[in-house]
Amino acid sequence: MEITLRRHFAVDEATIGTMTIGDFTCFTLEDVIRTEKVKSRTAIFAGTYPVILCESPRFSDSYAKKGLGRIVPLVDKVPQFSGIRIHVGNKAEHTDGCILVGDSWDRKSAFIGGSASAFKRLMKVLGTAKGGIRILISNDVGRPKDKMGHPPLPLYFMMRGGGMCVPA
Repeated sequence: MEITLRRHFAVDEATIGTMTIGDFTCFTLEDVIRTEKVKSRTAIFAGTYPVILCESPRFSDSYAKKGLGRIVPLVDKVPQFSGIRIHVGNKAEHTDGCILVGDSWDRKSAFIGGSASAFKRLMKVLGTAKGGIRILISNDVGRPKDKMGHPPLPLYFMMRGGGMCVPA
């Protein structure tokens, strides 16, 4: 199974993107893209990485209590990074280099909403994977005001309230 993460906008101290797996689409929020790593304040480098579904020493207990399950995707084999997860959160302070997922994006700030529901839907999709999972991350970053005229198709449909499914 392949996860595609496209980074679209730099907003404040965060990077907003979209994640797709087949018909599943959600917003993402990550730290700033930098050429030099700054601990807990830098998005992982663009590239392709294996994803492992496993328990997290940091998240599993609290997620289980919230009804999110015990499994949190781990993005593995990222140069200069370790412990990178795809998880719930709303703003850059929640990332520590990880990838946050959400159903909505406040276009005026670096904030995503509906994170728990997006995470549950993501885990449902990832739970159907037959074999390995990998994530392909690409950068196409600008400022929101520069790019709003021609957003990527999944982002366009989400912004228009077209739901999470994008026509083929």
